[in-house]
Order: sequence, then C-alpha cells, then structure tokens
Amino acid sequence: MASFSGKVALVTGGTQGMGLVSAVALAKAGATVVIAGRDVEKGKAAAAQASAEVGRPVHYLSVNTADPASVEQMIAQLLQNHGCLDLAFNNAGVTSPTAPMAEVSITDWQRVIDINVNGTFYSMKYEIAAMLKSGGGAIVNNSSVAGLVAVPNQASYVASKAAVIGLTRSAAIEYADSGDGSRPVIRVNAIAPGPILGGMNSPENLAKNPERTARKKAFAAMNRFGTPEEVAAAVVWLLSDASSYLTGTVIPIDGGALAGRRL
Repeated sequence: MASFSGKVALVTGGTQGMGLVSAVALAKAGATVVIAGRDVEKGKAAAAQASAEVGRPVHYLSVNTADPASVEQMIAQLLQNHGCLDLAFNNAGVTSPTAPMAEVSITDWQRVIDINVNGTFYSMKYEIAAMLKSGGGAIVNNSSVAGLVAVPNQASYVASKAAVIGLTRSAAIEYADSGDGSRPVIRVNAIAPGPILGGMNSPENLAKNPERTARKKAFAAMNRFGTPEEVAAAVVWLLSDASSYLTGTVIPIDGGALAGRRL
C-alpha cells in the first residue's frame, strides 16, 4: 500500500463521490488531506464524515474553482495551515445538459468551460507554484472517456474534458525536468473514468430510466458500472512513488469501453 506519511494532499470537488472517496483513501495512506468545494455546509459535513472514517482530521477549505482569486486564496490558506502542498487531485467538475450542439445554450456552454477547463487551469497554476516551493509533487486531473472519444449531445462536456487532457500533457512536459536539476519535478497525469456509480449514476437516477441504465452498463466491456473506490485506487497509485516514471499519461478507468465493442 502507498504511504503518504508527511505529505499534504488537496482534493478539489472533494465533498462527495469520487473526490471524497479518494480523499479518504489518501488519508488512510497517511496524507494530511484537505478537501475543497463551494458548499461550506456540505464541505464541513464531508470533512467530519471522512475524519470519523479515517480516525484523524480531514480538513475542508471553501473554494469556487471557476474564480481564480478564490483558488489563489484557497491555496494560500492551505499553505498557511499546513506549510506545503505535495499532492493534488483536481476532481471538481460538472456535466452538461444533453442537447445537440445547435441547441446548446451559451450559458450552459460557459458554465461547463468555466468549471471544467478554467477551474482545472486555475487549480494547476496555483498548485504547481506551491509544489515548486515544496520540493516537487504529483497532480492527477479528472478527465473522462468523453475526453478521448466523443459522446453525442454532450459537446461542451466532451470539449472540456478533452481540454483537461491537453492541460495535463502540457504541464507534464513543462515540469518533468528542468534540464539542469535546478527545479523540482512535478508529475502530472489524468484519469478518464467511464460510467461510475454515484452522482448522475445514483441508484435513484438509474432506477428512473432502466433502458438508459442498460445502455450505460453496456458501454463498458465489463458490462457494469465502476465504483468510486476503483477510481480512488488509480488516483492513489498515480500520486504515489509507485508510478514515479509516469507523467503526461491518461488512464481510462472504463471497464474496457475504449478497447472496442463486443459483437
């Protein structure tokens, strides 16, 4: 099992689902974990829940990742509270309403881009600056299989998650090696989950539309939904020294969806 003793980890979008499960996994592996999200009441409750599960404090900071000033302030507060930043899982994101491109509202487009693309950029910008002062680190960004293969009627989401992959690869090559050893190394990778339980795939939502649920399951060659715990395992591995020679990589966690289609 990975050991993050003495490390400080940040999880944006960490108040529920994949983010919260990943935060708990990191804390159980020894990291001092900070979860960040917009809803203060929800964030405090999530931190209390995680702390009880782990048996020691998991911390919460408020942030609106679509607002660069808010992200900068959150990172500054994290550094003031904990002294450094070593690891980050940029999980904050939103889905988009289902509609063909010509019917997508400008408001919906802008919201998805602001949170998924701009929010990831702002987070990485200030995380990287903090990690350079802390001696290096590792970042995982949450993209999607929709960032690797288009999904109809989801133009803004597809575009945003493809952009996350581009940001990941750009940062990876920029901070992999200074050439003369004068700058700390920061590894940057991404995950691309397929259909995962939770959020839009809650038991209640899945029960409402059995036909759509069956299609989502059939999207994966394994013919089932993934779990947040399976996502968290990949996040922990990518942030650990066990993946020390990986940077700029995108790992699909999709039950074989991108491998092809069963006949």
